[in-house]
Amino acid sequence: MRRLWLLGAALLAAFAAHASAAAAQDEPYGVRGTLVGVDDQLLTVMNDDEETFEVLLTADTGTFAVTPAKWSDLRPGQFIGVTSVESGAQRVALEVHIFAEDLRGTGEGHYPWDLTAQPNMMTNATVAEVKEVSAAERQVRLTYKEGEGQAAAQGEQVVTVPDFVEVVRLAKSEDPGLLVEGRGVFALVRDKEQGPPAAIAVAVGVGGAIPPM
Repeated sequence: MRRLWLLGAALLAAFAAHASAAAAQDEPYGVRGTLVGVDDQLLTVMNDDEETFEVLLTADTGTFAVTPAKWSDLRPGQFIGVTSVESGAQRVALEVHIFAEDLRGTGEGHYPWDLTAQPNMMTNATVAEVKEVSAAERQVRLTYKEGEGQAAAQGEQVVTVPDFVEVVRLAKSEDPGLLVEGRGVFALVRDKEQGPPAAIAVAVGVGGAIPPM
């Protein structure tokens, strides 16, 4: 879960916001589902089990638009995020999101994620190579930095991306009309002492996209 905090901090930095030292003590977590209520600064999200959760927007909440992309959009040099599982002797993607260029470096690394109940990993990294291994599969070789300062090292993962895997683009948004009932949403939130959890970042699907993260 420490890496979820790092991703949240990176998203905040990307949105030119700052987390307080006190707030940084609490670990964030993901809320996924559909927006079923937008009331001023309070969002209501319904998950796939039809459970509802309230999420509070703050002055520091970063908002991001998720738009459709295609498998064929993957190119060397892009900074992307890939959630994957281990299958046999390879890692296989569950989803891919292509970061806008000004989000390059967000949450960089390879670390445990919480998309599914089975063990899965998030890799936010630069695409070093895209290799077509069949008509229905590509392999992406991803490189990223691990550690900090002089201890930083180069990491690498090779992930198979089947053609049916959802691919989206992720970009900052200041559109006041972004938060609309019926849209898919992924919110990175942090509990408060009282009231609903506060959102660090909210990614909202646009144009039929559902945030797959």
